[in-house]
Amino acid sequence: MKAAQFEHHEPTTVDKAVSLLESLDSPTILAGGQSLVPMLRFRLARPDTVVDINGIDSLDYLREEDGYLKMGALARHADIEESDLIAEKYGSFADAAPLVADPQIRNRGTIVGSIAQADPKGDWGSVLIAHDGEVVARGPDGERTIPADELFLLPYDTSLGENELITEARVPIPNEREGSAYHKLKRKTGDYAMAGVGARLRFDDEGRIEEAGIGMTAVDITNARASDAEDRLEGERPSAELFEDAGELAAEQSNPESDEHGDASYKERMVDVLTQRALGDAAERAGVVKRRVTP
Repeated sequence: MKAAQFEHHEPTTVDKAVSLLESLDSPTILAGGQSLVPMLRFRLARPDTVVDINGIDSLDYLREEDGYLKMGALARHADIEESDLIAEKYGSFADAAPLVADPQIRNRGTIVGSIAQADPKGDWGSVLIAHDGEVVARGPDGERTIPADELFLLPYDTSLGENELITEARVPIPNEREGSAYHKLKRKTGDYAMAGVGARLRFDDEGRIEEAGIGMTAVDITNARASDAEDRLEGERPSAELFEDAGELAAEQSNPESDEHGDASYKERMVDVLTQRALGDAAERAGVVKRRVTP
């Protein structure tokens, strides 16, 4: 099936894109298109107008700047996967990137587009939450930042305004005693997550957990924070017993639905296990333990 007819715009600047979003009637933004294009082909989406931002070269970047790792709206999944900077300092990003779909999709799909899609089975929303990240949005009234915890409202629904464009996603640059990891359960290559957990740990000079971040994938109506598990971790020294407690709390705070891939109790158990594994890897990468403290 072919897409229904629509009007196509190709702005080359952010200002022009925002102007189009304001002047057009219910426009749809196209970046990587790995979610939108199949929906167009099967006519699950029938927009009258599409604003294609691929010509805005200023949005194609991945860099550290002003205390943040900044990912422009045209940074691709493959950019994360192939980056030496990411491999060296951002374990959860390095873990998540090769787990996104397949190479063809990673070469075209964008990190920001995935976040804006707000699919609760998407990986990047959980990684963003674990890192206390935020997005930068531009609209007719200027620029604003939206913390990850305030971005996701419902499946495929965000707090982004109708005429706003996410230009950047960003997370704070980790310090030397910080590590992160992402673990995901899926049936086969290319599948969405049945469950996934991103974890980040920052330690003080005495080896205690100063700050913890845990984001969960595919086990609630949005990517969700395991705040009870975070509270349990902070102020403690890493241990298998501590991470078991955190895993149990994360599972209790998750809200998965039973489906053809497994019942809710099974998915809760997977959240428990994946949380323990992600925390163990995060502690190891922070240099606090020599090997994982999880079973």
